[in-house]
Amino acid sequence: MQAGIGHSVRRKEDARLLTGLGRYSDDFNLPGQAYGAVVRSPHAHARIGAIDTKTARATPGVLAVLTGADAAADGLTPIPHLTAPGTPPDIVLHNRDGSAVRVVPHHVLSTDRVRHVGAAVAFVITETAMAAKDAAEKVIVEYEPLPALTDALAAVEPGAPHLYDDLPNIMIDAEVGDAKVTADAFARAAYVTRLDTRINGVTRADGAACRRR
Repeated sequence: MQAGIGHSVRRKEDARLLTGLGRYSDDFNLPGQAYGAVVRSPHAHARIGAIDTKTARATPGVLAVLTGADAAADGLTPIPHLTAPGTPPDIVLHNRDGSAVRVVPHHVLSTDRVRHVGAAVAFVITETAMAAKDAAEKVIVEYEPLPALTDALAAVEPGAPHLYDDLPNIMIDAEVGDAKVTADAFARAAYVTRLDTRINGVTRADGAACRRR
């Protein structure tokens, strides 16, 4: 079989799957094994009010129902993220105004607000998979919906809603390359095409996006 660009790549995993030899997370059953289910936000942006876990905790087979308040009480800090790539092929970005690159706090479970649809609000741990699903449905979360945007360019307009009170909507504003050399190259070019490109989800944290021109 030929290999390379333009040629199909033969799959190697089909044989075990077609013969019933595939292994999935549900295939593992260990002594004392527990199961979990995540309660997720249906809102893109909302303030979290009370979280009622009483009924969920009383569900048969439930071992624990955890919220962001429990994580904070246990001293769990936000998940650390690197602000710059560490491998040579990647481009290190710096803010043009010299300010530090900000990092959005990434909590295990949302505490004050949810900032994207599907944000984890509570985590249920049970003795069976079905009990986890049942208990998760019994967690009652009070939400106060807040303004949300689906257009990244609208997020930089004056008066746009902010996901964080102490952080701007633009987390990094960087320029890479030699502007003069680039301008000279365009000036000498026989033809010039102008376009905007949007890279959705490449640089992302709780709904942030990046744009390249």
